[in-house]
Parts: sequence; structure tokens; C-alpha cells
Amino acid sequence: MQIQPSKTSLFDYLNNTSDADAALQSVVDAQKNNIYAGLAEVENNLATGNVDDALERLKSGENGINLQTLDNMLSFNMRGVTEDLTDLAKDLGLTFDVKLAQEDGAWVVSSEHDPEHKGLAQLQQYLDRNPKLQSKLDDLNALSEFYELGQSQEYAKELQAADVHEDDVVTYLTQSREYLFSLDSFYLSDAGLSIASRGESEGLFEQVKTTLGLV
Repeated sequence: MQIQPSKTSLFDYLNNTSDADAALQSVVDAQKNNIYAGLAEVENNLATGNVDDALERLKSGENGINLQTLDNMLSFNMRGVTEDLTDLAKDLGLTFDVKLAQEDGAWVVSSEHDPEHKGLAQLQQYLDRNPKLQSKLDDLNALSEFYELGQSQEYAKELQAADVHEDDVVTYLTQSREYLFSLDSFYLSDAGLSIASRGESEGLFEQVKTTLGLV
């Protein structure tokens, strides 16, 4: 790639802070656009079931997205949804743990603690009337599972570095994938909203290390 010489010198930047700020902002905006485009591509892959293609692009870095970017995006986008649902649950008197599970393309509310509580039905009605929120839950769930699967692939590299047999590594990745993509749920409590798959890859990795005698 040929680097084009800048038309603005360093002295120009030092003497004109507004130019410097504008130049910096243009770089930031360009980077944001690249990230947004990459994230849109990842979400499209996940929505169409092309998980392997999304993983390959993640590993190659060709879409400008890495695991840290996904992690940051998940944390950021969880805030608004968490605040919305936590406040509503409090207003409805749901002071116990509530599960939101994906069933037949919709999010279904349930709880083992007080299954007949009228607040559960009201929360379900709120979700049913709010397709935008349901879509956000879809996206957050899919991205979390994808992130954890990507994290599992990073852990697999550690297994390979420890000379773990290839069959065991493949089994670890296969079982991790099946488990992570079977969760499809959130947990709502006084502490907030959490995605069931969030952080699960680390636990799976610790289990396989114990099983293989690596700890």
C-alpha cells in the first residue's frame, strides 16, 4: 500500500488546534464507520446462520472486529436494556429471579420462585407489545453466544500449545459450541439483567483443563 504524503504539516497542526481536532475527529469517525460496518456484517452472518463465516472473518480481522470490540459492544448495549427491564420488574413487584427464554422466535417469561405472580404476565405483555426490545434481546443473545464461541477458539489455542491431542481439542470446541448455542436465555434479578451465555466459555475451559489433567 502506498502512503500518500499529507498536505498539512506538523507545524500546521501545532499552530491550528481546530485543524488538529478536525483531523483527529475524521480519523475517529472513519474508524467508527469501519466498526459499525463490521458489526453489521457479523450480525447479518449470525441472523442467517453463517456462524462459521463470521468466525473466520473475526479471526482474520478483515471486518475490523475483534473479541474486545464485541465485548465492549455487548457491555455498552446491555445498559439500556438492563435499565429498562430492571426498572419495570421492580415496578411489577418481581423481587425474585426471572428467566427470559427464547422459544419459537419469541422471548418467554418464567420463574421457578413464584410462577403465578401476576407481574410475570404483565412483563410478558410488555415484551409482546415491544418488538424493538425483542429484537435487541435477539441481537444481544446472538452476539454473546458468538463472542463466547470466539473466546473458546482462543482457549483452544492454549490447549494446542499444551500439546493436547487434536481429537480432544475438536471435542472441546464442538461441545462448547453446542452448549453455548443451546442457552438462548437471560436472567433478570435485583442485580440487573444478565445473558446466560456470558462468561460461560471460561467455565467450560476450566472444566476441560481439569478433565485433561492440565491443572
